[in-house]
This record gives sequence, structure tokens and C-alpha cells, in this order.
Amino acid sequence: MDNNEVLLKVSNLVVHYETHKAVVEAVNNVSFEIRGGETLGLVGETGAGKTTIALAIMSLLPKNTGRIVQGSIELGGRDITSLSAREMRAVRGRDVSMIFQDPMSALNPVMRVDAQIAELIRLHRHVSRLDAARQAQEILKKVGIQPERAGEYPHQFSGGMKQRVVIAMALACSPKLLIADEPTTALDVTIQAQVLDLIRELKDASGTSMLLITHDLGVVAETCDRVAVIYAGEIVEYGTLEDIFDHASHPYTKCLFATIPSLDKDVERLQPITGPAVNSADLPEGCSFCGRCPQAREICMTHDPSQVEVAPGHLVKCVLAEEGLL
Repeated sequence: MDNNEVLLKVSNLVVHYETHKAVVEAVNNVSFEIRGGETLGLVGETGAGKTTIALAIMSLLPKNTGRIVQGSIELGGRDITSLSAREMRAVRGRDVSMIFQDPMSALNPVMRVDAQIAELIRLHRHVSRLDAARQAQEILKKVGIQPERAGEYPHQFSGGMKQRVVIAMALACSPKLLIADEPTTALDVTIQAQVLDLIRELKDASGTSMLLITHDLGVVAETCDRVAVIYAGEIVEYGTLEDIFDHASHPYTKCLFATIPSLDKDVERLQPITGPAVNSADLPEGCSFCGRCPQAREICMTHDPSQVEVAPGHLVKCVLAEEGLL
């Protein structure tokens, strides 16, 4: 795909989880684009709505509670929110794939790993069993799993090796878009680096675009082209990697950077973000970050700010940006 061509376009997405007790406003009017070969990082605390955005794209929201209230998700110019369950099954794995946080929950414990990948290949490529088995072993070899281990079961692999199997499965049919949902959270630091290098290498080789969900800004710095900072289901800041890391403007983004240890500064204690995260089932009238913001003013409690372009392509959702004070 041409790098200037928009592959994924999410417009005004609103997702709710509805139960008899409450309505959780998990995603609130989110919009972004990913172009061919580009990597976009979704950054934010746990519960910010990052995984919900990914599940909405994959059409894997919980059937009884989760629903898209508003907005569209276009993949290759096609609105996939209007597809039937059968049509979406043909899209998943072929056009868009997802690497889940927990590799064990993404793998069938009673099937050999090569058989699981071969099944996916046969579903989308309609090849013979023999060809599918051969292709499964080839993709497993690419992620560092030798043929003699391809016939083993998930419980016989370590956490890092299971994640490699999940990566192989996600990339088996050369999807146009790869969604990686905190793919290294359960791994130790050394294995994290290996897995990230592997994802980056395979992604670049195939020209695949990627949506990387993480709370680790270090991973974002090494991997992403653009960054969207998420808080309470909203994109509060959006821009290039340089915009976010060198010109962070939203108070929440600044607070995230302040919590990171620095080798250049001699400090006794890190600066935590004060107070608990906002409850998505009871969002405030004004700015969602108001209760924790060190720069909050009285207007923030009642006024929900709009996104302002503080520099070309650099968007900030803050009263200070509206008033030109950033």
C-alpha cells in the first residue's frame, strides 16, 4: 500500500458498555487515521479505553453489553461497522489481525501450535492441508520457532515463545493492519526487547501498518510514527512522535512524562499523577482530567474543551489550548 494512502480511518467513535446497573462510556468521540506502513501508538493508563478501541475495530466487543453507539471505522475505504458477522470473519485474520495481551488466552490449549496457524491459513487462503502445514512451519520459523517444536502444544512453551506463536498467527495471512494490544506486558525486559524487534522486523518486511496499544512510552519512542494519548476514552493529545516527546502540551501528557525516571535529573522521588482515574460510568460535566490536573481552573469543571491544532497535525484537547496559553 502507498504510504500516503489512508488504510484505517476511525471517525467520531463512541462505544458504551451497557448493563442493568450502569452505562460505561468507554470511548468518547475518538477519531484518528493510520496510513500504509505507519505505526500509531495509543498511550494511556489502564482503563482509558485503548483495548475497547481495538475490540471495536476487530468487531469483538462483548455481544450482550458492548456496542458502537456512534461513528464509523473504515478499513481500506470500507466501513466495517456495517458488515455482518460472517463478512467480518472473512476480514479478521486476512485484512486485520490482533496480538492480544495474554498469549495463553489467544491460543487453543488442546491444539498443536502449527495446526492452529494452518487452520487460519486454510480459512483465508483456501489452500490444501499440506500447503497450509508447510506455510505454518515457515511463519513459525520466521519468529524463531524451529520445525521440531512446531507440533507442540501451547503449555509446552514459555511466555515469550507463546507470544511468538501469537505473532506468527497474527501475521500468517499478511494482514494490511496489525493491532498489538500491549504485546510485551507479561514478559520480562529482555524478552520484551526481542519480541518488539521481531514485530518491527516482520511488519517492515511485509509493509503492514500497526496500531500499538501500550502504557510504556519507551516502547512508543522506539516503535511509533504517530501517537494518540488517551484519557477517559478521549484523545487528549495527538501528533507525530516529535510533537508528543519534544513538545508535549496537554497537562495529562506532561504528567505521564513526569512519572518516568530520568538519567539526566537528580531527583529523590518521581512525580505521581495524583488522585484516582475518573470513573467512565460517571464522567464529569467538564474536562475528564480536571480532578487530577495540576493546571486545572474553575472553567474546567463545567466546560468540555474541543480539540485545537496547536501546530500542524498536533491536536490538543484542553481549555489552555483554546485560549492559546500552551
